[in-house]
Amino acid sequence: MIALHQSSPARRVLQGPGALRELRAEVDRAKMGKIVLVTSATLAASSSLVRATEELLEGRHQATFAGIREHTPENAVNQLADLLGQTAADGVVSLGGGSVIDGCKAAIHLHGPDQIKHLAIPTTLSGAEFTASAGVTDDSTHRKRGVIDPSAAPQRVVLDPQVTLPTPPRLWLSTGIRALDHAVETVWAPERDPLTQMLALEAIRRLRLSLPACLRAPDDVVMREQAQIAAWWAALGLAGNTMGPSHHLGRVLGATFGIGHGITSCVFLPATIEHMAGSDPSLVAPLQEVFGVDSTELVGSACRTFIESLDLPTSLGEAGLAHRDLPRFVEMVPEDWRAIVAACA
Repeated sequence: MIALHQSSPARRVLQGPGALRELRAEVDRAKMGKIVLVTSATLAASSSLVRATEELLEGRHQATFAGIREHTPENAVNQLADLLGQTAADGVVSLGGGSVIDGCKAAIHLHGPDQIKHLAIPTTLSGAEFTASAGVTDDSTHRKRGVIDPSAAPQRVVLDPQVTLPTPPRLWLSTGIRALDHAVETVWAPERDPLTQMLALEAIRRLRLSLPACLRAPDDVVMREQAQIAAWWAALGLAGNTMGPSHHLGRVLGATFGIGHGITSCVFLPATIEHMAGSDPSLVAPLQEVFGVDSTELVGSACRTFIESLDLPTSLGEAGLAHRDLPRFVEMVPEDWRAIVAACA
């Protein structure tokens, strides 16, 4: 069989403690003259990080937009696109998690990507900084639609574990499980890309080591750096590999019922592994060693135990889905995947 590899849109990655200090030199290198900084309201209100980033952009900083919320509402994307036009911006710096980074991709796409460069400074482990796709939620229907535009994706990424210290522990750990989800579904993706499969397996090893350490000591910069590296390697599979049921179920649940994508991965990943082990054990076999078990049948339960050890939910009820909403959610799910949902109820 012929395998397929497709590279991430990111051309440069600055990685390591203190990498944020190189921001000024990096925007110079990118020839960004008029920059809009985009972040979340939570980060803007609760941390000095936004102000420090503005200072690093001094002389180029035109405005800060802090209107992106979880699941990237379309109205906020439209407002950001308007601001990019009003400021004649030629650069965007996204500072935040997946929703912020996705919002920037979508707004740049709407505005016209050929005119604007994008640099991302992620504060979670979602991996959005390494993909060309963005999910945008319709404000009235709460349905998510996709935008794919490599020109709007970050060409430059700054991975600084010190930047992530203000991130709430539950958000950090749950997006770490999102990264685990990326890695697992890369391993069994039909493209069979040997490079991203190898990186995905190593990412799983590092996440299983670093996430418990982050739970025990949230200020451990060394372990946060290891988690960032793992999330980076896990996300490289997203550029060219087809994701499986866990991702698609999470998209429907998250946008419609207001549940974070890190949490949706906590719920669906173990049951998806069990589903795949039942339908084609050979796809799950490469995961045995990294999950420390000797049977494909045990990988899903090992994954669930790992997630529970991080004090994260593994059922729909624990994740916040009201019992009355379960039938409506099931109706939105393809029939072939309803057994996965039933295992999570």
